[in-house]
Amino acid sequence: MSMNELTLKADTYEDATRLVKEIGILPLSSFIPEHPSLDALTLPEQWHTGLETDPWLWRDRLPGDGLAAYGRFFAKKPLLISSDLFPLIKNLLEDPYSVDERYSDGELSKAAVDVYHAIAGNEGIDVKALRAATDLKSKESKAEFDRALIDLQSKADIVIAGISERLNANGTKNGWNGTCYMTASHWMELHRIEKNTLPTPEAKAQLRTLLKDKYSEAAGKYLTKIFKL
Repeated sequence: MSMNELTLKADTYEDATRLVKEIGILPLSSFIPEHPSLDALTLPEQWHTGLETDPWLWRDRLPGDGLAAYGRFFAKKPLLISSDLFPLIKNLLEDPYSVDERYSDGELSKAAVDVYHAIAGNEGIDVKALRAATDLKSKESKAEFDRALIDLQSKADIVIAGISERLNANGTKNGWNGTCYMTASHWMELHRIEKNTLPTPEAKAQLRTLLKDKYSEAAGKYLTKIFKL
């Protein structure tokens, strides 16, 4: 089914799950040329209500239900990628070398390695605990911490796995919910999503075919450049 044949409107979570599955790569905001985004598929008044119709909650519910991977996988922008398509995207984004090897080669910061290992050692860790575990909780360390998260997401090492409620000592909700992180491999295992192990040339050919069949010419050109197809 092409984009033109879809009903590009999301009033409910069920609508969102259908559209993510059909569209494959769904940014939260419009930055891929001539391509749908979650904000374009919804009404402004739906957002930040805390109701079941709030797309801001869908972006955490979708990965929690194993229906879409969520993260800043390219262009440093938040994206939802359907669980059907994510294995292929991960195959193309991931580095063949481990985070420790990439650190030894000068390709990753010490902060990124520390963040990765903290997540791998406590899958689903929330952002506040993650900053504390990596000694990156000071204001001066925030930029370094944020850069580490983006570097790891851009290689599909980690994903945003949902949110946790902040509770006080009495168990009462206190403050904003916290973003939680998992290694991408753990998220896939958790939701029984099989890896894509195609050699890179074949994986690129598979994505080229998908872009040609389903996406606009402008979106296809943009993503072709992103994935070096």
